[in-house]
Amino acid sequence: MPVDTRGIQQSHVGKRLRVNLSSGETMEIALLELTVCENPEPCCGITYDLLSTSLPNRAKEIGGTYWTAFHEIATFQLPGE
Repeated sequence: MPVDTRGIQQSHVGKRLRVNLSSGETMEIALLELTVCENPEPCCGITYDLLSTSLPNRAKEIGGTYWTAFHEIATFQLPGE
């Protein structure tokens, strides 16, 4: 079964993305890396630098590097689109 990357592709690496998570958080990120395995595994997801977040409690530090699984991503878009 192929991994559902939610439409995020290798060509998005190095770009700014606005990502909406299933938890309700909206983030603006700089995409660093996609981790895609042949079989869907818990390690499949994205690594990114966090530029902004909608979370008021700052659970994540702006400028920090984080990883999120593909299944947690609801939607994404390139800012300006």
